[in-house]
Amino acid sequence: MNLDGRAAVVTGGIRGVGRGVGRELARPGARVFITGRSAPDHEPLEERIAGVRCDHRVDTQVRATFNRILSEASVIDLRVNNVWGGYEGMVEDGNFTWTKPVLEPAFLALGRNL
Repeated sequence: MNLDGRAAVVTGGIRGVGRGVGRELARPGARVFITGRSAPDHEPLEERIAGVRCDHRVDTQVRATFNRILSEASVIDLRVNNVWGGYEGMVEDGNFTWTKPVLEPAFLALGRNL
C-alpha cells in the first residue's frame, strides 16, 4: 500500500493503540497528525508524524485543531477516531450522552466535508 501524499489524523494517538495506528499509517508514506491533550504542539514526533495538542472535550479546540491541520494538509484523507476523554460529560442537562457520536458537534460546526 502506498500512502504518499495522503494526510491522516489519529485522534487520541499520543500513546497506545492510537500511536501504533499512526506509525502504521506513516510507514507507507502518509503524513500523520496525532492529536491529544499531552501531544507536543505541532512538533515532529517521528518521521512523517506531527503531534497537535488538543483537548477533544472542548469543541473550540477541536475546530481550531482541524482548521490548523487543513491549512497545512489542505485535505484529510483518513481520520481515525481513537480519542477518549473519560467519563466527563456522560450526563448533560439530565440526558445520557454516551450514545452520541464522538466529535459530532465539532465536525458539523466546521461545515466541511472531512
